[in-house]
This record gives sequence, structure tokens and C-alpha cells, in this order.
Amino acid sequence: MVIIHFTGEIMQEEKKFIEEKECFKCGSKKNLKEDPNIEGLFFCANCWEERERTEINEKWGYDESLPDDG
Repeated sequence: MVIIHFTGEIMQEEKKFIEEKECFKCGSKKNLKEDPNIEGLFFCANCWEERERTEINEKWGYDESLPDDG
């Protein structure tokens, strides 16, 4: 089967799919962890920790930032 690409855009999308895994949020390629709920979605250690903190804040009823102590 032969696939002919008419635009560079399609080729770029395919290239990105084939490239190394990277953090979904910051693009880092180091210390990656795959999301257990979304196959193929990766986060670096720093972004994963931030994501976990955000989830905890949301469970407590806060938005993405911590409440102000002042």
C-alpha cells in the first residue's frame, strides 16, 4: 500500500507519533511516567508531582492553587 502525503502537516503529525516519548505538559524526555488512565500520555516527574497536588487540591474543593494562608 502506498500513502501519498500532500502536505508537510500530515508528515509532521506522523513524525511526532514516531518520536520519543515526552512529557505532555512541558515536553521533557527525562523521568517519564505513563498516565495509568490514558495510554500513551506521559508526564515527567516534576509535572507528575504537580498533577498529583492539583488532584488533591480539587478533592479538597480548591481550584488549581493552594488557599492563601494570610
